[in-house]
Amino acid sequence: MDRVDEGAAARRERRTARWVTGSVVGVLLLAAAAEAEIWPVTAFRLFSTVRTAHGAATTLVAVAPDGARTVVPMPRGQLLATTSHQLARLDEDPPQTRHDKVVAWFGLAGLDPADFDTAVVERTPWTMDARTHERTSGTPEIVTEVDL
Repeated sequence: MDRVDEGAAARRERRTARWVTGSVVGVLLLAAAAEAEIWPVTAFRLFSTVRTAHGAATTLVAVAPDGARTVVPMPRGQLLATTSHQLARLDEDPPQTRHDKVVAWFGLAGLDPADFDTAVVERTPWTMDARTHERTSGTPEIVTEVDL
């Protein structure tokens, strides 16, 4: 009789383990598909970037009425740097959200939005030499433009 109970208990444990594993994998896949940034299933961008010899840098540039351009600084470790990944998809946001984000980034960088006409997000492709690890930048292209 003990052997029968042990077999039933082992089957129950395996069934529970499968259910837990399937649930965890399901939550991970759902979060990844929805691109949700929820804790503890968060920050996929930290580990999901493929490291290759080619890439692109995204930069926020403030443009003054006289055409002078100021690159908005993104100091590491500050809120500005931790939200800068949103620059790449800024063009997908509604116009008011774009404007609000740019004004917030300017404020965090110590720039007065009233001093500028527009802000542009530029994407600059780059390649890296495999031997020297020297990065060569390509021609920047404007991804989106936000009137201030």
